[in-house]
This record gives sequence, C-alpha cells and structure tokens, in this order.
Amino acid sequence: MTTARADQYRVLSREEDFSPQGTLLSPEPKFATANYSHAKRYIEENTEGLFNFSMRQATGFHYYDMRSARLDKILFKLIRLDTQTGYDIRSELDADTVFLHLVFRGTAEFKLGQSNISATPGQMVLIEATAPCSKRWSGSTQMLTIWLSRRALEQVAISEMGAQSDEPLDFGNLQVMDVGTVPTLWNYILTICQDLSEEVPSLTGQVSRLAERTLLLMLLNTIPNSYSTGRIRQSASTLAPYYVRRVEQYIQQCAHEPISMQDLVEISGVSARSIYNGFKTYRASTPMLYLKSVRLDIARAELSKGYRHGANSVTEAAMKAGYTNMSQFSRDYRIRFRESPSETLRQA
Repeated sequence: MTTARADQYRVLSREEDFSPQGTLLSPEPKFATANYSHAKRYIEENTEGLFNFSMRQATGFHYYDMRSARLDKILFKLIRLDTQTGYDIRSELDADTVFLHLVFRGTAEFKLGQSNISATPGQMVLIEATAPCSKRWSGSTQMLTIWLSRRALEQVAISEMGAQSDEPLDFGNLQVMDVGTVPTLWNYILTICQDLSEEVPSLTGQVSRLAERTLLLMLLNTIPNSYSTGRIRQSASTLAPYYVRRVEQYIQQCAHEPISMQDLVEISGVSARSIYNGFKTYRASTPMLYLKSVRLDIARAELSKGYRHGANSVTEAAMKAGYTNMSQFSRDYRIRFRESPSETLRQA
C-alpha cells in the first residue's frame, strides 16, 4: 500500500469541474497510489471482487486515492482518479445496496440492465443494485459515493412516512439530477462530510443515528420512488396538467407495447423535459418509473390467476405486461413484490 500527504490531494481547477468548499471526509487518504496495478488490486480486494476496475490503456494512469468515513451504518467514499484515457468499473452487488454518486470532476456513462444515463460535474446519480452495473469514465474523476441500504430506507419510510410494509421500495434503477435542483439534500450531505473530516466529529453516538435517519428521510422525500409514487397516485389528483394525465392514460392503455419517451412526447404534445418535470412535480415519480409500476401490476394480476384460472407461464405474463427481457422482469418483480414470479404463480 502506498500513502500520500494531504497536500498531494487537491481539486484540479478547470471551468468544467464542480468543487465543493472545505475538506470532505478526511485530510489524509485511506489509500493512495500512483501504480495502476496497486490501485486495481486494492479496489477489487477491498470490495471482495464485487467491483472490477480496468483501463483502456494502463500507461494513461497517474494517480488514485480514496478517503472514507461512516455515519452510523452509511458509508461515504471520496475517490480521485487521475487518468488520461478514462476507465471502466463493473459491479454486481446485493439487491439491498443503493448508491448515490455525486460527480465533482469527469464525465461518466452509467448502464444498469437496459437503462443508460450520463452524468457530468454538479450532478448526482442514484443507482439500485438490481442488475450488473457498468460505468465508463472519460478522463479523470473525482466523486463522492454514498452506500445506502434499501432495508434501512424502507424502515424509515414505514415509520416516518406511513408507507405500507408490504410495498417494496423502488427508485426506478437509474436517476440523475443536478445538485442545484435539490439544494437542501446537497447541503446536508456536504455538512455531514465536512463534520466527518474533523479530528473530533460532532456526529457521533445518538447524534450520528439521528443524522443518518434524517439523511435517509431526506432522500425519500427528494428522489422519486415507488412509495411516494403510490401515495400520490392513490389520491388520483386532478390538479396535474393535462399532459401528465394524458401520459398516464396512454401508459395504462398501452403498457403491453414498446413505449419510448418519444412516444410520450408525441401523444402529449409537450417536450420530454416538460413530461419529466410534470411527473416529478405532480406525481413525485418519473414517466418510466410509472410505466414499470403499471407493467408489474399487470404481470402480478396475470400470475395471481394461477394455473387453474388461465395463467400459463411466467414468460407469458411478462410478455402480456410488455416485458421482453425475462431476467430484467424477474429482478424488477422480486424487488417490487418480495417474491419471484414463479412463486406468485405457484401460490395462486
């Protein structure tokens, strides 16, 4: 293991970088190296093989360092990686894991199952470990990664938000947002990280547990998820603009068919941004998260018939609901209903 002095770690000042003020997590790295092989081995051993780190050209590697701290059970990691050629990270984690990435430097393409998004400095990305995930970074990186537990989020939602215990928590796989649109959440995360960098942090003991609970609740209230979607959809609010209700109606009628964002733009008569913002404002959801929820409800209704009442197979139920990828359907179904599709079919 190689270590580095604090003055070796600095935020490189370029106009496209997004650099928070103050020290985050620690003035000294937990691990630092200028050797690509050492960095690769550390990442893979430290994650017990769940993360695979690779570069397109190892000669482009310059430096890697990582700082970390815990707020009760939440793990924070601040990572800097200097490289000319970019690199790839692949991971396959337990379905309980939820990641929140805050990008300070670099551009990345994230892929989870069939979903793809890109992120730039000043954005945060929420990822659920529901399928193998890959990240392709262009050039150097600086980011803060927060490791969260889905079960812990569910417990807070049940106790603080009145969510039903039989409803699984689902963020819709991949979400990206500008930190400027969620200033309270962003500032609270910074406050936590700066406190954890102190020699004697204030967030310890009971205070740490309360701060953890507050952060989880803030995430649930800020980032669209199945609990908030369910509560608002049940009210069947007519206050939403026509185009939001038109998209909902179209999804309910055509969920069994392929639906793209362009389809929603054409039937609603407004832009994709307007649709997204409308769903976020009036439904605390996203159009694609709503589509997935409707499809899963259709599949469960079909499977609940059982063999004796017309349900023939899991594959047929998935296809009737609009799924074409069976492995993705099984993952989504298990997360939503806490059992496999075949278990629902057998028990019906």
